Amino acid sequence: MKSPHLVVFDLDHTLLNGDSSELWTGEMARLGWINDIDSFQAKHRILMQTYATGNLDMEAYLALNLAPLKARSYQEVAAVAERFVKTQLLDRLYEQGLDLVRRLRVDGHHLLMISASEAFLVEPVAQAIGFDGVIGIEPELENNCFTGRPVLPMSYQAGKIHHCQRYAEEMELSDLPIAFYSDSHNDIPLLEVADYPVAVNPNAHLAEVAKTRGWPVLRLV
Repeated sequence: MKSPHLVVFDLDHTLLNGDSSELWTGEMARLGWINDIDSFQAKHRILMQTYATGNLDMEAYLALNLAPLKARSYQEVAAVAERFVKTQLLDRLYEQGLDLVRRLRVDGHHLLMISASEAFLVEPVAQAIGFDGVIGIEPELENNCFTGRPVLPMSYQAGKIHHCQRYAEEMELSDLPIAFYSDSHNDIPLLEVADYPVAVNPNAHLAEVAKTRGWPVLRLV
């Protein structure tokens, strides 16, 4: 990519070895924020099985994950999340992915991270590694406290197209071609409309689609 692009990265399993939202549930359990951990984990397992097939009810997943935050202040959660990111997530970033991000930044591309994980997790990661912009699932707030519900539309599947286009318009970047890096079949909608789609450590479904369509494939460690 010689000319400037809007370069968009997914986070989980693309730049990060793991799922930030799933790892966060472990932190909430450690903090004692989940009342019935057995019931929570059982529901979480069922939902993640549907994620693998592309049929996840994202609103139900977020209702489960955001419930322990209900009535907690944004400041409290953001402070805990920032410590969690620094101590448990940043070391999980693929070194080759960080090198790629550095090269793209030096080459003058505009870097945007977009994720279906909660924004209070994604934002500290993106800021730590020098992204220009970041989009994640925004939890709904009332009087600066979590309601347990997400703000719609969510940055998930085709919703990522909406958020990416809105970001480009707001930042006056709509004339730039878009490159998109992702690991998941859930991101096929945005990969299909990107000018430069790249499958990164793709799951089986995305690997098959990438092979059929001739999309580049990266293996990052």
